[in-house]
Amino acid sequence: MHRPPPLALLQELLESCRVRVDGVTRGAGFFVAPGFVVSCAHVAGARPGARVPVEWQGARYEGVVRTASAPPPRPGRGLWPYPDLAVLELRDAPPGHPCVWLQGLLPAAGTPLTAAGFSDTYEPGVPAARTAELRRGGSIFLHGGRMMELAGAEVNEGLSGGPVLSHASGGVCGVVKATRLKGSDMGGLATPVSALRLLDPDVYRALIRAHDRFHGEDARWSRAADRVQAYGPAEGGISPAATAAAAGLGGDEHRHLLALLAALPVAPAAGTHRAAFLAAAAPGAAPQEDYPLLDHRDVFTDLAAQMPPEDGELPYELAFAADRAARGGGPRDAVQQLRDRVLIVAGRLGLGDAAQRRLAGGRAAGERPSIIGRVRHSLRDRELYHVMVWRYRSRADIVPVAAESEALPLKEALGLLAELLPEQIDIMGGVTSPGLIELILPREALDEEFPDWLLWPDYPWFALGRKQHVVVRPLERHEAPELHAAWERRWEHLDGRAIGEALVCVCGRDGQHQAALGASFDGDPTLAALALAGSPRSSAPVSDAYRVAVASGVPMMTWRRGAAACARGDGGRCGAPGRQACPGDRFFAEARAALAATDRDELPEKVCALRNEAVAAAGAGEDHIGERIVLLWDDPRRQIPRLPLSPAEAGAEEGLAGPT
Repeated sequence: MHRPPPLALLQELLESCRVRVDGVTRGAGFFVAPGFVVSCAHVAGARPGARVPVEWQGARYEGVVRTASAPPPRPGRGLWPYPDLAVLELRDAPPGHPCVWLQGLLPAAGTPLTAAGFSDTYEPGVPAARTAELRRGGSIFLHGGRMMELAGAEVNEGLSGGPVLSHASGGVCGVVKATRLKGSDMGGLATPVSALRLLDPDVYRALIRAHDRFHGEDARWSRAADRVQAYGPAEGGISPAATAAAAGLGGDEHRHLLALLAALPVAPAAGTHRAAFLAAAAPGAAPQEDYPLLDHRDVFTDLAAQMPPEDGELPYELAFAADRAARGGGPRDAVQQLRDRVLIVAGRLGLGDAAQRRLAGGRAAGERPSIIGRVRHSLRDRELYHVMVWRYRSRADIVPVAAESEALPLKEALGLLAELLPEQIDIMGGVTSPGLIELILPREALDEEFPDWLLWPDYPWFALGRKQHVVVRPLERHEAPELHAAWERRWEHLDGRAIGEALVCVCGRDGQHQAALGASFDGDPTLAALALAGSPRSSAPVSDAYRVAVASGVPMMTWRRGAAACARGDGGRCGAPGRQACPGDRFFAEARAALAATDRDELPEKVCALRNEAVAAAGAGEDHIGERIVLLWDDPRRQIPRLPLSPAEAGAEEGLAGPT
């Protein structure tokens, strides 16, 4: 007995999902999820709530338009505006009906396609089921959106609203929209299924989640589509596409992961999905610019459309699934099943260790993730600055978020840094999930009001330094490898010590001139925590002392932002450095008291808490130490990659290089 080829079986399943829609015009539609039909707006109509007759397998049902794109401003003239799509929900939908699998990635030019709909060509007024064998042509932009050209056969009116099946992916990639020339085999146009994202977001999410849950439980389409991909339709042998796909996720693995993602809660904040995409994608990658990211599925499918990662790295869509499982949130069983599925797929790919690291937050035990921003001088003009930002998950996982900026004046450079931070904070967990923000800065930028930056317009009371653990780090030390040995030694000397006890005062006066301070630091490697008696940008005594401390490897300093160098009023002299209470400025005593029980690694969190305490205590009569406190916290283990750097401006001396 002859067995039908896999493609013929999939085409039969496609036809079984087709429905006839008698809306403002007659055309086709197709089941996408239980009780949900997708068609064209010019077929079903554009008015939400409108009732539309739908016929399937000889039985009639009542459909209700849940969402549709807008009609043309002048009905009856030209094509309907992009995307010309509608979603209908059937009342008393037939139980057990099949559903197509939606494939968001458009097929390559020349890919064979099958469209399903109706035609009354041979018997006018009596629509008959029809399929058309087509191929993918090019693309054309009409009414603000990209259409897929269909070539090789007649696209009659009764095909409008019907599904377009890609023989390459085994999924429905488009919706038939228009013919090029009636009565000819010149083909027509189809709207990509990704354009469903341009409809009502709530209806879209309900539709697509129901679609993914259905295919997680019903394997009819999966079995047929996977056989088409695995076996060549003509010869029946293993196809080159299947061989290439062996290194990535299979169709069935995609469907199972999407079904599990559909069980997780909808992300509440705008921009969350884009942040999730960027966290999992290769540096510089971007989601489809034509369509918004409205749900987990959109992030997953747009990541799957990227170029494959380097050997040994998780496929981007699998990395995203791991990130969602690592974050949790949602039914415990669903999160656990997603973790298990990630590990199963990664194990098949030989990437089990990479998956385990990703599920652990992408970092080794004891390491904390952060966002590292750097502002550095231009190599040609020190009045200009370059900005670059990294996401740090571990010493082996440091990702630049974009190329370094052009040379900018300092104010513009800091403005750019402020623009870049919110999206990266979203990627690393969100504004309400406190994380570490490390700013590597030249001395002239250390006193900027970073903690008070208001970066979230919808929440004008969300200050950066009260929501995140903001610390500064000295650019000069990061650009001078010869200073690193002392830096590392002093950092280790702070381990296990209470900062309040380790803290000493430096003001740069009297016996604290640069040579004396340098000698003191050289003779005592345990000097590792300083309270500056003024800002490093204040007068020469404090600024000079700051320079000596940086060069000597002091990894922890604190001061009051904008404070002038303290004025000694008792005629005494300061030690080098001062270990006793300083009568000229109470900041040292307050810092010692506030940090008395704080250890080295808790400092960023503690200072964030002090900033919040200062706001809560506003109006109490005295300045709170947290009001303008700056924390320099410079962990030598957390360094950005040192790579050769070309001169910043054209015409710079050849061979000039520096750290990046």
